[in-house]
Amino acid sequence: MTQVGEHNASASIAAMAASIGALCVLGCAFGAGSAHAADPVEFDVKGEVSAVIGGVDRENADEIDLEADVNALVTAQGSTLFDNGLEIGAVLEARLDADQPRQTFAGGRFSSLLIGGPRGVAPLSSDAYLQGAYAYAKGGFGQIIVGRDHGVARALAVTSPTIFRAVNVNDWQTDLTGLNDVHTVNDFTGYSTKFSYMPPANLLGGVLGGFQFGVSYSPALQTCGDRLCAPETGFIITPDGTMLTESARWDDAFEAALYYQKGIGFGSDRLFLGVGASYVTADEDAIASSLVYDDYEAYSVGLNLAYRGVTLGGSVKTTNAGLASLEDDGYLAFDAGVTFQTGDEGGDWAFMLGYGQSEATVIGPNPLDPTLFQDTQTAQAGVSYILGRGISIGAAAQYVESEKSEAVGGPEEAATLVIESSIRF
Repeated sequence: MTQVGEHNASASIAAMAASIGALCVLGCAFGAGSAHAADPVEFDVKGEVSAVIGGVDRENADEIDLEADVNALVTAQGSTLFDNGLEIGAVLEARLDADQPRQTFAGGRFSSLLIGGPRGVAPLSSDAYLQGAYAYAKGGFGQIIVGRDHGVARALAVTSPTIFRAVNVNDWQTDLTGLNDVHTVNDFTGYSTKFSYMPPANLLGGVLGGFQFGVSYSPALQTCGDRLCAPETGFIITPDGTMLTESARWDDAFEAALYYQKGIGFGSDRLFLGVGASYVTADEDAIASSLVYDDYEAYSVGLNLAYRGVTLGGSVKTTNAGLASLEDDGYLAFDAGVTFQTGDEGGDWAFMLGYGQSEATVIGPNPLDPTLFQDTQTAQAGVSYILGRGISIGAAAQYVESEKSEAVGGPEEAATLVIESSIRF
């Protein structure tokens, strides 16, 4: 049987080799086709930084904890455009993120026994890492992406609207409470090496409005090694009550997603409708007992409605979380929210209300041990002010309640007041 350490190393080397190979092919294309390019190679660097500070009042705590977090993403892109309209480019993404799990979660962050694709390339103890490295080609045929990148299920995802970059009820980058388990984005493959294809936008000629769909394929997801399959507070207990020390992996991960947008005349203004849906599946290739793991399957759908400065929407995801003891009810989460921006096209002030809920059954029912579960509710209200182009500052109040089995700590709740400042460049 393949040793876990060896398999981890070989998987990482193979992933990096595929990414580097794609970039090398792109470099050759630059060199060979430069004479026929309509434009010289252009480089662009962009990014965003968000800083969060807040006080957390935990249940049964003697004092309020003051916590802070910083997140940053920098993207470097090089591309060239040929006379025939073909654009070829390469992208590198670097991230600093101290509050994200090391790998993308199968269900919720704190209720996942298993986790999917890697977050990026870096030492395990590092908060800074290379998140993406991929090459792309874009033209009349659509867009092809090869390398380490998120899949189409995340690219075309629709969730409840928000005015914040990091502090949200869903798909958050920062959770100062450490309890929020709500996650509806269908991103099990993480930043594993993959192949993605999206046909041209409005493929049907715009008859149905703005329509986009795509598919992604990951040959193999990174093996979950020691302590990588769940955060420190996650579930790591097997049905017989022992600690989970074995590893698992999935192969042939496939995802398909679509996004549809339509503007509808509504009085003197237009009502905009946005819908996203995705499906992700991956074949089990377990090193550990097949009684624990199974093929992964997940569905997600989201809807947004925007009229003048008001946006209303929500999303839902259901998945078996890749566990053999569960079928379709391993994890169910949804979120809903509303935002309002002053001004006809968005102004200086923005307001939001959001709510999220998730239900996770991690292991069970089992005659010998109680069912392990985690049911989470979270609510948030906030306001933000735009200081300038790409610069905003806001404040939010968030409450999280987590109902858990006594075996994993029992019920917890926390209230948080946070200030977030973000810059996009």
